[in-house]
Amino acid sequence: MSDRPVQRIDRVLRQIVEEFDLDLNGLGIYTEAATGAYLHTPILAAMGGARKVHALAADSSFGPKEAVREQTLAEADRLGVADRLEVALEKTPEDVADCDVFTNSGSVRPIDREMISWMKPTAVVPLMWETWEFREADLDLGECRRRGILVLGTHESTPPLSMYSYPGHMAMKLVYELGLEGHRTRVLLLGGGNLGQSIHDHFRRVDVEVGWFSDTHERSGPYDSLHDHFLAEGGAYDVAIVAEHERDVLLMGDGGLVTFDEIRQVCPLLRIGVISGNLDVAGLKASSLAYCPDDVRPFGYMSYQPYHLGPRPVLELYAGGLKVGESMARARRRGLSVDEAAAWALAHSPAMDFPDSGRQA
Repeated sequence: MSDRPVQRIDRVLRQIVEEFDLDLNGLGIYTEAATGAYLHTPILAAMGGARKVHALAADSSFGPKEAVREQTLAEADRLGVADRLEVALEKTPEDVADCDVFTNSGSVRPIDREMISWMKPTAVVPLMWETWEFREADLDLGECRRRGILVLGTHESTPPLSMYSYPGHMAMKLVYELGLEGHRTRVLLLGGGNLGQSIHDHFRRVDVEVGWFSDTHERSGPYDSLHDHFLAEGGAYDVAIVAEHERDVLLMGDGGLVTFDEIRQVCPLLRIGVISGNLDVAGLKASSLAYCPDDVRPFGYMSYQPYHLGPRPVLELYAGGLKVGESMARARRRGLSVDEAAAWALAHSPAMDFPDSGRQA
């Protein structure tokens, strides 16, 4: 019996493989190799039984690709799956042609026309998020459809996935990182959809006082009433949490619902936590207001993500995507048509279709 201490990540990986009933036996997986909370994503695919995992490393602000490869392979060896995982430093037709399932992760993007031309006819692409988050710059969906490469999203609230349990914790962590207590902190929440609702409901469960504005929930105030509300009552807020991932409306800045000059006049000590949303980033940086994180990204991208909480949410969402890919790939390999394989995956995995697909869920 080994005397190597078992790390928490070992237990988490095994739990997720079991909870999602991952069975990638016989399948080739093409994905990314990365660091931090994403270090174990290709390793999870290997632990799920994949025949071969081709993980693509790239240079980033977190380190050079050679270091990513070394770290990934060392961890794969520690966990006993190094024989089924290869880390490449560039995309090659040979690696792509060997795979059945392609994740739209990090360095794998963009999945463009050239890369799609290298794929086998039965290849599939499970998106590691819901289809309404699709970005054309990431994947040539039209070319995939033309070549019969099935693409589906991952429904983030289909058990065992429960990704909407995490945003409230993310928002609370932002509150803490901005130097506030949480208890008896008054929050201005801007954001609709499942993201905004899950944050609002979490705040209410822990007795955080919250003023909520969006364009998608009856329980929230509408965005067109935010300006007057803030001028009248904004001085009572401690922090604004921006969490709008569906509506591309300028929330703060010149020409927005509230300007930074108005915020400084009404509540100069307001702190701003950004999960996602359209803000005048240059204006925010020049405003002298405290904000977090330092890197505020454009609308459509998450500035503060589940990985800020740790690896589990990243791995759970990744496992959900792999389960979608497993279902799609096995159906295509059995000879089912694209539509038949989509129907199978929608019925047997947390798959989500595109609204314009014309298929029946």
